[in-house]
Amino acid sequence: MNRRAFILSSLTAAAAPALAGAQENPGVGVIFIGASWCSFCKSAAPVLAAMTQPAGIPVLVASHDARPIPPFAEVTDARTHPVAAQITEFPTTLIYSQAAGEITGQITGYRNARHFAQSVRAAVLAAAGRTG
Repeated sequence: MNRRAFILSSLTAAAAPALAGAQENPGVGVIFIGASWCSFCKSAAPVLAAMTQPAGIPVLVASHDARPIPPFAEVTDARTHPVAAQITEFPTTLIYSQAAGEITGQITGYRNARHFAQSVRAAVLAAAGRTG
C-alpha cells in the first residue's frame, strides 16, 4: 500500500463515522467544482468520495470541461450551473445546508488529503448543526 492509499484509508476510517451523523440531518450536500485536467481535483475527488459515500451525503460534481473527475462518473457542466459557473479556482468544494437554505461552507484548493478531509468534515458538521 502506498503512502497516499494509506492516508486515504485512515482518513476514511476516521471521518466517515463522524460524518454519518450529518445524515441524521437531511439536507446537507456537497458541490465539488473542478475540471478533469486539474491535478488537484484528481487528488481531492477520491478523498471526498471516501468521506461522503459511506455517510450517504450527496455530492454534485460540476466539471468546467463537462468531463468526469474520477471516481465521480456523473457530472454537471459547471459552465451552465448557476453557482458553479462563477467559480474559477479549482477545486472548490461547497457545502449546502437545506435548513439554512444556502451554501454554508467553502473549501478552496487542495493542500493534502488530511487537510482537505478535516476541512470538509468541519464544514459538513457545521452545516448539519453539529460541532466536531
